[in-house]
Amino acid sequence: MEQRRLYVVRGVAQSGTVTYNCPTADWALRKLRDFKAAERRDITVTGPDGALLTEADLIGMVEGSGAAPSEEAIPAASQVTREPAVA
Repeated sequence: MEQRRLYVVRGVAQSGTVTYNCPTADWALRKLRDFKAAERRDITVTGPDGALLTEADLIGMVEGSGAAPSEEAIPAASQVTREPAVA
């Protein structure tokens, strides 16, 4: 049986390293944007061939695949503005 090749997204959180094994470039792009929104540090994305990928690389793969552009389908971060409670 052939092993599925994955995109690996890693980032450092306060509690340790967080890793997602993503089956598609679109999924990896979503996780990368989630990590940025959550302010993870030292974020890396590795493609199925082991090469490091940038957000621009992933966008090119997703938009070149005929899929809907990720920015329209999945916003990078919440558009809600949070403000501290006032006493």
